[in-house]
Amino acid sequence: MEITKSTRIAYAEIDSFIELLPRAEKEKIPSKLKQYFKDEKDKETTKKLSMDIPIEKQNLQEETWNLIAMIYLKYLCEDEEEKKELEQIYDENEKKYREEMKEKYNPEKIFKEREKQQVIQNLPIKVQKESIIQKIIKFINKLFHKKNT
Repeated sequence: MEITKSTRIAYAEIDSFIELLPRAEKEKIPSKLKQYFKDEKDKETTKKLSMDIPIEKQNLQEETWNLIAMIYLKYLCEDEEEKKELEQIYDENEKKYREEMKEKYNPEKIFKEREKQQVIQNLPIKVQKESIIQKIIKFINKLFHKKNT
């Protein structure tokens, strides 16, 4: 599967994030995972995070936040109760996301929209009335055709 540019940028941001962690926290993250982020990150992105600015204000991508949440849950969070709370929050967020997607891409809703469009498109075409002159010409043509046959 091809890794998107957006994902590679998120990997660059994660790599920078991991570099800011204290040594004890860095060691909790598997070296293979850290190396994967280094290898697959966008080489053109040189985003350096700063300890002076709160992480929330450093304009990280949504994908980066998702990766930070995953790393924290799997490797950095040591309190089992907190892990359970986080898993519950993540599950609720996933359910909300799925509901939004279900609502947005609901086949019944899509078909109803299509039916509305078809009804609108199937309106009758405006019928043009024939002028009196056209009617007279048609009448005369009919008379000549009857005499010729």
